[in-house]
Amino acid sequence: MKTTTLTIEGMHCDGCARTIEVLVARVPGVRQAEVSFDERRARILHDQNAASTTDLVEAIAKGGFTANSN
Repeated sequence: MKTTTLTIEGMHCDGCARTIEVLVARVPGVRQAEVSFDERRARILHDQNAASTTDLVEAIAKGGFTANSN
């Protein structure tokens, strides 16, 4: 398991953070996702063999947000 922290751009509220959590949770291999609107960050616990950082960034992009690894 690996924890990946991503910086998120484009969030406007806590609802956006919850939307991102749902999008990321749907990626196979993701075990847990915590997204903070205040910090503009996502912390994602995932199986790196099933869900790559690219997979996570692409899932977030589907919601209209931009994610960058730190």
